[in-house]
Amino acid sequence: MNYAGLPVLTYVIHAKEYHVHEERRHGASPARRATERRWRTGPAIVAGMVALAVGSSGCATILAQHKVASHAASVQGSGNSEGGTGSAGKLWSNAANNSNNKAHPAGSLAGVGNGVMFGGSVPLVAQESALGRTLAIVRVYDLLGQPFENRAMDSFMSHGSTILASLDTYPGMPTFSDIAAGHHDATITSYLESMNQSAIRYRLPAIYFTFEHEANTPAHHTGLGTPAQFIQAWDHIHQIAENHHLLWSQGGRIHFVLILTHFFYNNGKAIEYWPGTSQVDIISADGYNTGGCRVARKQNRPFTFGVTPPESPASLFTGVVQFAAAHGGLPVFIAEWGSVPYRDNSVRVNWIQQMQSFVAAHPSIHAALYWDSQVPPCNYILDNSPTSLAALGSMAHSSLMQGKPT
Repeated sequence: MNYAGLPVLTYVIHAKEYHVHEERRHGASPARRATERRWRTGPAIVAGMVALAVGSSGCATILAQHKVASHAASVQGSGNSEGGTGSAGKLWSNAANNSNNKAHPAGSLAGVGNGVMFGGSVPLVAQESALGRTLAIVRVYDLLGQPFENRAMDSFMSHGSTILASLDTYPGMPTFSDIAAGHHDATITSYLESMNQSAIRYRLPAIYFTFEHEANTPAHHTGLGTPAQFIQAWDHIHQIAENHHLLWSQGGRIHFVLILTHFFYNNGKAIEYWPGTSQVDIISADGYNTGGCRVARKQNRPFTFGVTPPESPASLFTGVVQFAAAHGGLPVFIAEWGSVPYRDNSVRVNWIQQMQSFVAAHPSIHAALYWDSQVPPCNYILDNSPTSLAALGSMAHSSLMQGKPT
């Protein structure tokens, strides 16, 4: 498959994502993060250009993809409880009177029809030929101030993929209070309008937005503000979208997705970061079967294969399903999921099959996006594992995973 003049990204950047994730979790310095998060603005960011070889912290190759992210969150705020009004309370009260309200997750709220959307991070796009299908949804990451559109984005959307995009800030950038106070309204408005117009241009009925994904990970949120200030910033951004008629419920295309790590849904702390049902359309989690790689990182030990029993998809994601059910019966996305390899290839194959079964067993899940990347020593890349890639391809071709924006 070719994307607008680019030979399907033979060499991909397992990069964004590269440090975004667990490095954010384990505290890279602000200076290092700042460098890594500029990838999208560099020449390699345009799809179709040559992938760059990179030595940064062990990253082998990187594709010109979207960028990176950061986070923070809150307990109280204008939309701090189930059914709270928040800044868009009037919109919610109106929506509650029609058939597409938030109590009907299978309807317009999720923006998904014909099953569950199968997708993944930008590096997984390079595996579409091996998977035998186009991703229904692609995960991208932007920093406040970066534009939404570029050639890679146009390529993905022109081939029918919708987008789940983060717009994030991080230490040294604008704080949550800055954002809530309206100091960056022009930048945020431009980004949201560009998202919406791109969806219209490429005839995508739905496109997905999150602010500060994984807001509950503190290491990369130092100085950005409290959980309550995160919620205030979220509410303010949602209000901007409403003011400009960009929300799906107003005839726009944008759905707001709250993304936290799975830990906080499982330990009961997700409520601290909850903007309220008036501000969130979809509840989402990121979660991984790490196989002991994080412990190895903390202890500076080498790690290649999983050494601990796999954490089942149910142990990772039951919490988010239950949280969504308890807060308006909202739809669920699994925004990032993956597993490290094991010496016995069948272990990860079985785990992917378990993930397929878990999604099938929970009708509230409307999208599942595999994170085909790594943060050494945690490596979730499937590209060099024919058996794991085949298992993911089988999942991708199941009747369950034929969802698309609607």
